[in-house]
Amino acid sequence: MTSLRVSVPMRIDFAGSTLDVYPLYLFEGGGLTVNAAINVMATASFETRSDQTIVIHSHDLDITEVIPSLNEMEFGGRLDLVKRALSYFHPEQGMEITINSQAPNGSGLGASSALLMALAHGLNALTARGLTSAQIIDIGANIEAQVIGIPTGKQDYFPPIFGGVCSMWFDVDGWRFERLDNDPELVRGLNERLIVSYCGVPHDSAVTNWAMLKSYIERQGDTVGHMRRIRQIANEMRACLLAGDYRHFADLLDDEWQLRRGLAEGVTNPEIERVMIAAKEAGAYASKICGAGGGGCMITTAEPVALPAVRIAIRAAGASVMPATVISKGIEMS
Repeated sequence: MTSLRVSVPMRIDFAGSTLDVYPLYLFEGGGLTVNAAINVMATASFETRSDQTIVIHSHDLDITEVIPSLNEMEFGGRLDLVKRALSYFHPEQGMEITINSQAPNGSGLGASSALLMALAHGLNALTARGLTSAQIIDIGANIEAQVIGIPTGKQDYFPPIFGGVCSMWFDVDGWRFERLDNDPELVRGLNERLIVSYCGVPHDSAVTNWAMLKSYIERQGDTVGHMRRIRQIANEMRACLLAGDYRHFADLLDDEWQLRRGLAEGVTNPEIERVMIAAKEAGAYASKICGAGGGGCMITTAEPVALPAVRIAIRAAGASVMPATVISKGIEMS
């Protein structure tokens, strides 16, 4: 019997979301996304069995499914991501897999992608496939596309593996990753100025991203111009983080959100706007919904002295402040 536990962080994103979605970044001559790992974790635990039975437990969904063997596995349902990963890696022995996500439902923190990275790295180790993390990222995007049925992005896969503050370029020849927090001051500076909260409304990033991609292809409204400016903001965001310019960081965060609100219907809603207004009136510089928008988690930035008042205002407006911080560490296997 072999036991393995894989733990990975999720992410908040600062700029360039949706530009990691194929083939949108090709239309824009390349995409750049900037995000960061946070200490909201996804875990996958494995214990091999002496028979061919697969047992999947999901703590956060409160679901258990028993599969007599991989050959008898049927796709679909709320555990389909696990099943698709099992189908690809095809372990020869049975196993019990226990998964858990600390993120609230529809968080926009890349929870399913983080979980997939934990699952894939664990199964890669147990099956001795010998795949690199770079290969697992590309395979993961294809697996997730099978599950959701529409094109998917890749930005969510990097923080779970590498941790820290990340820049990711996407282009014709693939992707390129850069770690921005080689100076630990960046992580400390961000944590002194950021609040992560859950607005109480879950979202579906796949649906929102698809709406944005469809709107871009059909040249609806100002979508193309907004997306082009979002790409420019991502470049500026990378530069200001490297420079430790937190005030400009806040301005860019606000600019990105104002543009994103106009990309597709449903990116914002009255609940989101109410929390953002309350945060700003309490002294926040800017707020932005994580991921594609539509609900889920929000990041808010303010000067350190203003953070206590902003937290109170966010709670009073109906959102839940999360004890989330940016972390440097990525995947852990034990």
